[in-house]
Amino acid sequence: MAETTADMDLPKGFTALAGFMEEGQIQPWTYVDVIGVVKDFRVPMNTRNADMKCVLRLIDISIQDQVTWDVGLNIFRPEEKDMPTCGPGDVVVVHQAKVQKHCGSLSLLTNRVTTAIHVYPASKIPQHPQPASQPLTPSMKDAAYKPRPDVEKYVSWLRQNIKAGCIPDAEVFATRVAQSIKGNKQKLCELQEVRNGTFHDLIVQVVKDPFDSGDKVTLYVSDYTENTFFYNHAWNGQTQDGGRDGDPYGYTSGKAGNPNAQVGWTGPFGKRCIQITCYEPHASLIRSRVKCGDWVHLLNIQIKFGNNGLNLEGFLRQDRTEYARKMSIEVLDPQEDPENVLPVLKNAIRRKRNYEKEFKTQKKEINAVIGKKSNKRPATDQAEKPLNSKRRRALQRAQLAEKAKEDEKLAALPAAAPPPDLNPLVTCEHHDKPTSLVPDILEPATDEATVRGSPIVFKLPFTDSQYRANVRVIDFHPPRLEDFASGRRRTEYDILSDNSDSESDSDSEKGDAGTLDNFVGERVWEWRFALRLQEATLTTAGKKHSPGTKNNAFWVLVDNFDAQLLTGLDACNLRTDPDELSKLREKMFILWGDLEEKKSKALNDADSKKKNKAGKKTPSDRPPLDSSDAEMIDKPSGKGSTDKTVSNRPFTCCVRQYGVRVKEANETKADAGLGKRWERVFGLFGTKICGD
Repeated sequence: MAETTADMDLPKGFTALAGFMEEGQIQPWTYVDVIGVVKDFRVPMNTRNADMKCVLRLIDISIQDQVTWDVGLNIFRPEEKDMPTCGPGDVVVVHQAKVQKHCGSLSLLTNRVTTAIHVYPASKIPQHPQPASQPLTPSMKDAAYKPRPDVEKYVSWLRQNIKAGCIPDAEVFATRVAQSIKGNKQKLCELQEVRNGTFHDLIVQVVKDPFDSGDKVTLYVSDYTENTFFYNHAWNGQTQDGGRDGDPYGYTSGKAGNPNAQVGWTGPFGKRCIQITCYEPHASLIRSRVKCGDWVHLLNIQIKFGNNGLNLEGFLRQDRTEYARKMSIEVLDPQEDPENVLPVLKNAIRRKRNYEKEFKTQKKEINAVIGKKSNKRPATDQAEKPLNSKRRRALQRAQLAEKAKEDEKLAALPAAAPPPDLNPLVTCEHHDKPTSLVPDILEPATDEATVRGSPIVFKLPFTDSQYRANVRVIDFHPPRLEDFASGRRRTEYDILSDNSDSESDSDSEKGDAGTLDNFVGERVWEWRFALRLQEATLTTAGKKHSPGTKNNAFWVLVDNFDAQLLTGLDACNLRTDPDELSKLREKMFILWGDLEEKKSKALNDADSKKKNKAGKKTPSDRPPLDSSDAEMIDKPSGKGSTDKTVSNRPFTCCVRQYGVRVKEANETKADAGLGKRWERVFGLFGTKICGD
């Protein structure tokens, strides 16, 4: 390969690979065109998804003087036939590849739509200034883009001017390709799978601040799986070599163990954590970028027994081979791209959530046993028993009986005539379903059974039912519109599709009461309010259900999703965003007329009276869960309640009935598991306020 001295600029629009080595020169998640010489090739391999993956390592004139510098091109294609085949010294033209940050370094990633790859075999590249016009036959995917003549001319110049010492000879290259075939075995695994004498890639969470020993840094990490060969971290700073059956967190043993590991240990408890000793250059990266709570991707971790010969430990050393990666640790941010979080990371976060729930339950049980609680009530947070088959059948029979009862009423009585002034700007789903009267919706569900030849009737706590009703809004909660959206701390569990954050978040914020944790960091805003609805339908007989009639009004909860549909707005901090508050006020005016104005006046009057009667307790204004509670039917909902007679226009909406578990100290009433009972709840759904 003859070398020339004449320099040639990169073709217009192409990026030099040196930019990947300098902080801030190239921004991650942008698209670039590059030209590089193949230095290493890893054959296609199957991935956890449907695609196959191969990796090229490229160099160019700008980085040829740095022996360990190269840029990885990660190619994902559905089929192996679409993958390029490369040899040492081949020149590759890459069009519109995505820049990613992986393991602390920038690399390239193909995109299904935009990326095209053209490989020019070294043996077929002519001497400069002749252009390289014979690339390997591109796949159909790559054929859509054809390199320009000036690009192909640069290909021949690059091949002629790259230093021969930067490219491995054919034998070394073939050996590395063969090693990549053997190395296709999946190295990424969970901690429960690691064994002595193996090397693995891990996705784990740092559960304790890194410990700096000068020439190395020690990490304590977990993916919330258990391994019998891990050190057992016991609760309350106690340690043990072996765990007692039925005591997975090691609560009850006090044997001495590793004191350094236990200082300030906050979990996870049990055999869920491994110690990893990290040497330079990784130690420097950890000191500057890694902290407790971070999720990290660790590569090529050596697993072996530690000095005590009893517990597995990990070791991260520098890869001293010529073609080593720059770093073997990457900090992961699940919130950066929630839609594309690695399944392995998502599963680990889900296990962490489940572990924390289980730990809280067991901790309460242990506290009760050892007398750290003054009261001896059973823990109310422990796992709840589902309905048994008998109760499920009873619920199903009740639902069928209720439907049959409604059908009989519709057939026997004159059809209800909707009010002539139903609000046309409020629409709902299920137009084919007849409307139900509020007293019928609130009627307790019952079922019949035969015991020793005698029929008995028993009341069911709730049924899973849906209704359409003609109603008007007579009250709402919270009493001020600014509080219709509530904020909470963003957590790592938000990326889980099955996450129900209300309980876990409220528990954590109660536990952190009095700290600054609840007031810092990014917050998520969600709609959370309730409406009190009153029957508004006139019967054909011309009688109207009196507003004071029992079981004529009820509360419905409006959750975040259904509130988005109802208002057409996303939740935000309404106290700091007057524009969004104004939009919400206009929307709700369509629904309830001047109700807010009346309620605001009542609130102001109540505040004035409160100032004159300082210290006098007022009842809670939280709406009841079950609207059939007799004492709440006709009473105002607390301070700020409006006059029962309202003049806003009625509308048609969809309502669902369901059950929730609530705390219950009386064991005879605990029908939903230990310390819990079922409470009937109604919710608004499938309803929308139209208009601008």
